[in-house]
Amino acid sequence: MLRDEVMTWDTASRQGGRRFNADAVGAARDGDGMVFALADGIGDSMWAAEAARVASDIAVRTPRPAGPVEAILAAQRALHSMHTGGDCVMVVAMGDQIAWVGDVRAYGWDGSQLVQLTSDQTLAEYFRSHDAIPTPRMEHVVTNSLRNTRPDQIGLVTAHNCTSILLTSDGVHKTLSPDLIQGILAETGTTALTRVSTLVDTAIVMGATDNSTALLVMNR
Repeated sequence: MLRDEVMTWDTASRQGGRRFNADAVGAARDGDGMVFALADGIGDSMWAAEAARVASDIAVRTPRPAGPVEAILAAQRALHSMHTGGDCVMVVAMGDQIAWVGDVRAYGWDGSQLVQLTSDQTLAEYFRSHDAIPTPRMEHVVTNSLRNTRPDQIGLVTAHNCTSILLTSDGVHKTLSPDLIQGILAETGTTALTRVSTLVDTAIVMGATDNSTALLVMNR
């Protein structure tokens, strides 16, 4: 499992075919532990980028005892106070506890196997859960967002048996296959920063039209 006293983290982001990079990452220490957040603004506007930046900043300032769901609710209150209409999706990691809204993802990595911890809150996932076949467009239509979520709609999961947690925006995980992500994480003789940089660079090279951001938290 992840241990705060030996934890390191690295992040990288690349702008896709958008006017704004509306992805944002936050990290802050609370006592002996860390809080991490990755937010992806909805739309291609300065308000989407601002919503992601504010949400990630507020989320990581939430005391760890309050938990990641409260971090998301605190970020929601911040968006409502802005009155811009800006919205985003977000994932928050506090130790082994992970909460999310929308289609950002968290993966667990034990050095050999990649496990998707979150489930996308999208129209495509809704159709699949009801034994229906979604259209490709449905993969990009979220059914939950930070501005509109209710507490009972916020996803929550505990990461078990992980030595690393990877957070990604959809520019990464909707472009790269799980096997390719796993292969990049498994590269030997490379630093964590090199691996997250390779993830986002590869996504852009392979045609990601959205912004691509990754954050890797791992034990030293």
